Amino acid sequence: PFTGEDDALEISVTSKKNRKNSEKEAKRSAREEENAMQSAQIDAILESIEDLLETTNCDVSQLVSYIKNLVDVGNSSINQVLTPNLKSLVSARPSSKKRATKSFSGEDEEDSWKQPSFRLAWVGSDNAICHIGTSLHKVPLARLQEIYLLLGYNRWELLEVIRILGPFPNVRNTLRGDIKLEKKRTNDNREGVRLTIAYNSMVDGTGKEILAGKEDNFKYVKLDIWFASEKAIVCTVPAEDDEGDEYEVNANPFANGNGASILLFVAEENLDEQLEKLRAA
Repeated sequence: PFTGEDDALEISVTSKKNRKNSEKEAKRSAREEENAMQSAQIDAILESIEDLLETTNCDVSQLVSYIKNLVDVGNSSINQVLTPNLKSLVSARPSSKKRATKSFSGEDEEDSWKQPSFRLAWVGSDNAICHIGTSLHKVPLARLQEIYLLLGYNRWELLEVIRILGPFPNVRNTLRGDIKLEKKRTNDNREGVRLTIAYNSMVDGTGKEILAGKEDNFKYVKLDIWFASEKAIVCTVPAEDDEGDEYEVNANPFANGNGASILLFVAEENLDEQLEKLRAA
C-alpha cells in the first residue's frame, strides 16, 4: 500500500510530466502557426512576382524588391531552414519503401513520385545565364526559349531549350553534374549556401551524350543560394573582385537594384507537358 508521502511524490512527478508535455505541445503549436504564416507570405510574394512578370514593361527594381522580400521571409524563421530545405531538394529520390509498394489506386508509388523540377522564371542578365549554361543561345540565329532545372539524387540537371530561326526544330541541351553544398553567412547574419556544380556530362541537341571523362575536364560552376523550397529557388552568381577571385558570401546580393546576378527558379509541375509544347521532349 502507498503511504501518504508516496502519493504526494507520485502526484508531483505526474504534474511535472503533464507540465512538460503541455510546454512541448505549446511549442509545437507555435511552430506550426509560424510555418503556416510563413507559407502564406511566400505564396503571396510569389503571386506578386508572377503578376509583375506578366506585365508588358516589368519594373525590374520592384521585381528585385519582391525577390528580396521572399528571401527575407525565408530567413525570418526562428530555426534557419534554408540548408535543410536545399538538402532535401538536392537529395530527393523515391524511397525504397515506395519502390516495393503500390498506391491505393494500384499505381506504382515510384511512378507517382515527382522529381523536384523548376523553370527559370527570371534572370537579371545574360551573363548569369551563361554562368550556369552552355552559352549556345548566343550563336547566330539562336534564341533561348526556356531553362528548366531538375534536382534529386545529389545531382543538378539543367535543360536549355533553344529556338533556331527558320525551318528548324528546337534544340534541347542538357547539362548534368554533381553538387556540393557549403553553408555560409553574410555580415548581416543572412543565411546562405554556396552550391558548387561539377558538370561532367552534356547531352547535345542530337541526343548524343558527351562525357567529361577525367576530373580535370569537369566544368565547375558556383552559385550562392538564398532561398530554397519546393515552390522556388533564389540564387545569385558570386561576385568577383578585380583579380577574378570570388568574395566570400559576406555582402547583400540584392543591394544593386538591377539584379544582374540574380536567378529566380519557380516550381514546374508539368515539365514533360511543357517540353512537349516546346517540341523538345
